Amino acid sequence: MPQNSFIASLKLLHWLLFMPSAWQRYIAQLDEQLSPAFALAHLDNQHWKNKQLWHLLWIGHGILSFWALAIVCVVLAWQNVDSERYLLALSYIPLLSLVLGFLSSLTISVAFGICVGFFGGIALGLPVIYADEIIFKMVDTVAVIQVLLNTTSEQPSLILPANHFALFSVLAGVFIASAAGSVMYTTLRTAYQHPPYRQIGSIVIGVIVSSVIAFLVISLVSPMTRYISTLSSTAFTLILDSAINSTGLAIGLICLLQGAKWRFSLILGILASILISLLTYLDYTLEQYSVSNAIIENIHAGVENAMLYSVLFAFPYVLAKNIANTWAGVIAGIVGSAGTYAVFAVSTGQYESEILAGSVILAFFAGSTLNWWRPVVLYPFVSAWNLMLYHTDEKRENSQTSLLTYHSAFWDEHQHWPLFGLENYLVLVAERNPDEGKQAIDYLSKTNQSWAAQEAQIELDALRLQACDSVQSISHAYRQLAAGELSGPASALLRTFSRLSRDVEAALSQESNYNKRLALDAIEERLDGLLRELTRSSELYAQRFRPIAEVWRQKLADYAKELTAVVESRQEINNPYIIGVPLTEHQEIFVGRSDVSANIEQLLLERRCPPLLLYGQRRTGKTSLLNNLGKLLPSTIIPLFVDLQGPASLAKEYSSFLYNIGRAMTTSAKRHRELILPPLDRKLLNEDPFTIFDEWLDEIEHTITPEQTILLTLDEFSTLEHTFDKGYLDENSVLGMIRHIIQHRPRFKLLLSGSHTIDEFERWASYLINVRTVHISFLQANEALQLIEQPVKGFELQYTDEASQRVMQVTHCHPALIQLVCAEIVSLKNKQHVEERRLAKVEDVEAAVPGALQHGRFFFADISNNQITGESLALLQLIADQGEAKVLEETWLQEQLPDIKDFDACIANLLQRELIVRLGTGYRFQVELIRRWFIRD
Repeated sequence: MPQNSFIASLKLLHWLLFMPSAWQRYIAQLDEQLSPAFALAHLDNQHWKNKQLWHLLWIGHGILSFWALAIVCVVLAWQNVDSERYLLALSYIPLLSLVLGFLSSLTISVAFGICVGFFGGIALGLPVIYADEIIFKMVDTVAVIQVLLNTTSEQPSLILPANHFALFSVLAGVFIASAAGSVMYTTLRTAYQHPPYRQIGSIVIGVIVSSVIAFLVISLVSPMTRYISTLSSTAFTLILDSAINSTGLAIGLICLLQGAKWRFSLILGILASILISLLTYLDYTLEQYSVSNAIIENIHAGVENAMLYSVLFAFPYVLAKNIANTWAGVIAGIVGSAGTYAVFAVSTGQYESEILAGSVILAFFAGSTLNWWRPVVLYPFVSAWNLMLYHTDEKRENSQTSLLTYHSAFWDEHQHWPLFGLENYLVLVAERNPDEGKQAIDYLSKTNQSWAAQEAQIELDALRLQACDSVQSISHAYRQLAAGELSGPASALLRTFSRLSRDVEAALSQESNYNKRLALDAIEERLDGLLRELTRSSELYAQRFRPIAEVWRQKLADYAKELTAVVESRQEINNPYIIGVPLTEHQEIFVGRSDVSANIEQLLLERRCPPLLLYGQRRTGKTSLLNNLGKLLPSTIIPLFVDLQGPASLAKEYSSFLYNIGRAMTTSAKRHRELILPPLDRKLLNEDPFTIFDEWLDEIEHTITPEQTILLTLDEFSTLEHTFDKGYLDENSVLGMIRHIIQHRPRFKLLLSGSHTIDEFERWASYLINVRTVHISFLQANEALQLIEQPVKGFELQYTDEASQRVMQVTHCHPALIQLVCAEIVSLKNKQHVEERRLAKVEDVEAAVPGALQHGRFFFADISNNQITGESLALLQLIADQGEAKVLEETWLQEQLPDIKDFDACIANLLQRELIVRLGTGYRFQVELIRRWFIRD
């Protein structure tokens, strides 16, 4: 809030009309518990001690009343009116604006009071000024009766007859009340929304309350209008002024209904009545003094009319609000006050009911729809303003602060029409000042102009991708993309580039030039496919991103040539081994597992094939096998691979969980069998996740041919336990769905994969009935030998028979450990002289072991930290310390470790983890390389 009170008052008005969220934040600073539409009657003693509240009232009523007067005086100066009208303006408008605003803030809401006080002071004051007299006072306003008692006098040519000013005043009152009510409700509506049925019910309640009040007032006032002609002007005035006192008490009653304390309400009502009575007395007492009487009369009229306008809206508003909600109160207040004006105006006979009713309805509709038509009317002007700002910023220096904050998108929250050119403006600012651009995009992404924020973000991402001038910069590009934050066709494209960037980073992290080139070749192939899709596509963003894909493909191709040249110049041995990540179907190094795949195929041929569990210790090649099932199984079996360690297990709701599973299934079908599955609608999933997913499975069954079978593979299924324990998903619902697929979809076969047996998840056994375990462990000897000596075609390193056997001994044909040791051997051989480089000997194997232990430390640490207990660790260390292939008797082990409480359970755990093997009555390490990790220093 600005320090200057005059500027702060205009800022306050701007918030209410254009930025209700700023008003909400300001009120939250006063008190977080206060509603944005709070009334002064709601406040307690502690609130009144807040200096910020008094400052709000001062600028919202005192300063804005001054502004209302100033605007009227400017209009009068422009019209060159006489000094008497200036005197009328100075004495009537400030009191009308101040009292009307304050009473409305007291009985209705502060937001309503500020608007109605400022605009009411102008719109209700000008007719009085131009008519050169007080057209009517309080109760006179309701009936428009005073017009009948006035004698028509000659008016200047500029001035219309008085009854027309009275009609204009009525319509202005209806419009101002409707507009202020709409503004007040807007401050709430941006905070929360009522469902449609509740809004309709609120409108009905509001109209009913207003109709009842109007009927009661008509019943009381109509008999009086029959005898008006028999009364003198003085008698009539005395009757009306007496009725005014009861209006003061009505203000107190409204405050009581709003929740104010009864003492406060009673005192306020009495003071209001006394004030009116005092002004009435002074009005008649000073009648002989022309100037003083004119001032007092104007003040009197201003206070009376302010009370009238506020009471007519406040009473039905409070009743309907207490019955239903704020929206009902707004409707009741508008309909009630407008209806009261209209009914009594018609009863005077001065206006035809059809014309008056139509005028009042039009004023009501115009005011209540202010935030609908105002943006349309202002659109050409703000568009010109925004364009001027953009062109001005284009010519400014980069170091200067931009003018973007003056763009209407940042000061008009009600503008629903797209502000064309805003996206280009955001890009301009973001390129010059990334922090400022990011803040602007983040802000606009939550407004009606979110489309511009998205378009700007897409263009900025495209520019970042376009700026990648090397393979290294391509590998880092994903870190700055907003692919996951966007929606629409561009989001899919950006996700594709993000994945490509990540894959390039993974490729560059490979230690061998051979694997780098192999991975980059696969990425280049995917870029070729992307280019073909973009060429054929008619999507909006296809042409924007196609040149980027071409540049990326060329950069990768050039880099791959450089790698080839380096390898050839140095005569290096290509290192095809891949450490730490599963092998895909594109990687030639995958060998063996024919026995496991044959077992799976045989089980799938059974008509009522039970769910299968691919069980094996970590890093034994489970995921690599699943990735390659498309090559190992017949074409009639469609493997759909889902990695539950990915997005699926991170989902916190069923729709996201099922959508991620469906997306993985779709990708796998396309990759393994070139099969296009039906799309899974995410919006429908949000409505009824399991039903929609089940219907999608029906569509899949209709898509495949009768002889085809779907193999749904869920890798690392045990990660679901974490999701269940966190309470993100319900165990019964998810496992119940899986059981339903097993029992009722014979064309769907289920293959789970993990390093835990079903016995370790006893509570899951009832869902996964009759699970058949397929064990995957070490490679067969011939498979291990192939992985050592011929991992890929044309492998240039040869092994002596003793060296090959030594690799198999230290790894026990463990696939991950073979790759770990052999990768280290290739790395060491490439450092040797060319004449020694092509032949690996036993001493080379032994030299590679320390490096293999170091590079594989995460694998070995996982065993000691996550797979075994503390007692098991002590037992492993004891066995490891005794030397290679040393068989240790069980009795000796028990004697050495008497503190182990359950020796049999400890041994059983190590056997299940395939860390030790039983030989007769003793035990030894199964894998020599693992034994060396556990040797104590």
